Amino acid sequence: MMKAFFSSQKQRGAALVVALIMLIMVSLLAAGGFFLATTEARGAAGWSDRQRAMFAAEGVLKEAEAAVKLVAAVEDVRLAVKNKGTGYFVRHEDVVPEMNSDWDVSKSIKATAADRVTELYYMVVYEGTAPQLDQAFQASNGNVNKTSVRPRFTIYAKAGGIKQGTYVVLSTSKEF
Repeated sequence: MMKAFFSSQKQRGAALVVALIMLIMVSLLAAGGFFLATTEARGAAGWSDRQRAMFAAEGVLKEAEAAVKLVAAVEDVRLAVKNKGTGYFVRHEDVVPEMNSDWDVSKSIKATAADRVTELYYMVVYEGTAPQLDQAFQASNGNVNKTSVRPRFTIYAKAGGIKQGTYVVLSTSKEF
């Protein structure tokens, strides 16, 4: 009878240890799941912010193209794009800033602000003239056919997202 009393006392302490180990394992699983869910949510928010900035930058390119069409309609395009401080630059005069995240926005054109986007800018670089594909660039007598010459531009658009440091820079080349 004494022997049975001592063995049941040892079993009571074992149940407590097993319960504590199971509690720790369940707590670790819950903490791991919470960590993964938080990381996934942050990643999704960053992707969403970048997509928002991408769509805004595409809209800025369209806005810039409309503005450049007005400049391209001017008879002397080179004079029209020399005005520094308006976002228009002439490539041949070596005044085009580096196209990175730190470009000088004071020399850019602020675009129409979209909802919840922190910054929208565009910059236009006049690259010179190019012949139209469907017409002759130079006549047989050596004269340049002015109707076949089209001004060529490179347009850069920068859009920032909601988060600090999220930005997208897009560029396109156009002949008008």
